[in-house]
Amino acid sequence: MNEFLDKIVHIETELDRLHSFAYDIAKMYNKDIFPEQTHLSSDKLENLIISVTHETASEIGFLRNDIENLAGFIEFREKYREFSDNELAEILETNVPVEQKRNFSHRFYAIKDMIKRIDELKRDWNAHFHNRDYSAIKKQLGI
Repeated sequence: MNEFLDKIVHIETELDRLHSFAYDIAKMYNKDIFPEQTHLSSDKLENLIISVTHETASEIGFLRNDIENLAGFIEFREKYREFSDNELAEILETNVPVEQKRNFSHRFYAIKDMIKRIDELKRDWNAHFHNRDYSAIKKQLGI
């Protein structure tokens, strides 16, 4: 995944470089040889150049961010697969009631193991998703 994301970042960087270069090209067409030329080159041509460079790079950046977040979410769910989706939401968004903690504890050798695992889960989540709610991340990712 890292190699894929590195290639995406490279494409974004190249599009940014192309964006700067493209304005020099647009100036070459900004003349008045025929009546509509100035309008076509300053509006239409520049808008097309912005679309193919800056807007494309921005869209790629948004999609790269979504890919990173979804991959991180999948990895997180794999790592903490002993908890259901609803349990993860409860752990990450509320103070888990004592009764639910008892239910969780049956999955572990000792209660201290459960506490350690839940603390690890919260640290991992917050490190990757910056303290955002579990349900908010799911909504953002469309899952």
